Amino acid sequence: MGVFNALDIDASLTVDEIIAKIKDDGETTSDNSSSRVRRDALFRCLRLVCTTGVLKETISIDKESTFSLTEMGQLLQSKHDAPSSMSPFFLHWAEEPIWNAWSKLPEFVVGKDTADTEEEVNTSFQVRPLFDRANGMCASEYYKNNAASCAHRNAVARYASTREIPAILNSMKHSAVLNESILKGSTIVDIGGGYGDLMYALKTSMPSIGKCYCMDLPDVISDASTSDTIMNNENPTKIELIPGNMFDSSTIPKCDIIMAKHVLCDFDDEDVILALQSFRKKLSNKKGKVIIMDAVLPNEDDLNGIWNPAVSFDVLLMLSGRRGERSRLEWSNLAEEAGFILDDVLSTSSVTVDLAILSPVSI
Repeated sequence: MGVFNALDIDASLTVDEIIAKIKDDGETTSDNSSSRVRRDALFRCLRLVCTTGVLKETISIDKESTFSLTEMGQLLQSKHDAPSSMSPFFLHWAEEPIWNAWSKLPEFVVGKDTADTEEEVNTSFQVRPLFDRANGMCASEYYKNNAASCAHRNAVARYASTREIPAILNSMKHSAVLNESILKGSTIVDIGGGYGDLMYALKTSMPSIGKCYCMDLPDVISDASTSDTIMNNENPTKIELIPGNMFDSSTIPKCDIIMAKHVLCDFDDEDVILALQSFRKKLSNKKGKVIIMDAVLPNEDDLNGIWNPAVSFDVLLMLSGRRGERSRLEWSNLAEEAGFILDDVLSTSSVTVDLAILSPVSI
């Protein structure tokens, strides 16, 4: 990140000035590698980055290339630790273990597994994620033993999560079907709601809605009762924390709305159908809705020839063997199999979450 921190939006620097500033800023590694920066290699890389809109080149009166940040480039600065800095994404996804995982993508796609015997491949052998194949260990083990890398990954998660709830609430407020006047008096259950952050924010933002439940596994709810969300809330009785299992409808309260944020994306299609069928049993009337809060990927004209950050993010998640996102078509098909219809997908200002609205089909 030394180059981005050395540059500014208002001042252009030559390659030599950039190298000197990196050294002055003290951004060196343990072997003092900045003293051996290859000028020509840096220059050629800077020129390449200019084609992305992150940097811009101008020619000085001395007829020498100089470089400065664009507004986009400023977002990659990390030296000020600004909340808007997207440097954690660069630092995390550009690390060596992630690059290593990319190298295993072709064999992963064609189904070349790393089992020891043919019998393992054809029976219960667990397909190893790309990250594991490339680095000889799973992602959780790697990050447990590499504190700096773990910090970058956690910073990415924090960046996304802190923006998701405000984005969700804003989208709901401006929706014709999820605004406060529509939800007034409604009972809402957040499946896999963790410590209740979404429900507290929703109840605070829309005080006229009815009872709000945060449901999660028993151990999560036990921890949630002493979490900062509960302890620091002025009115912790705004919501009720309940243990449950989304596949067991008897543990889900009768309600008007069921929300599931980054939950169903962690399960295969068969389990998603079972979960939706469980939800359907607890909706209080035919006007009840299930709101799936995941990134909903585009199809057809919204996909073809148009770069979409959520589509890219979905592949990056595949590298570490983590959850996968679904498209609008995929959600529509799953909803139909579970006895629902996909009414609409509301976008939000966060690329990591949309609102897929499902309504039960009348029997």
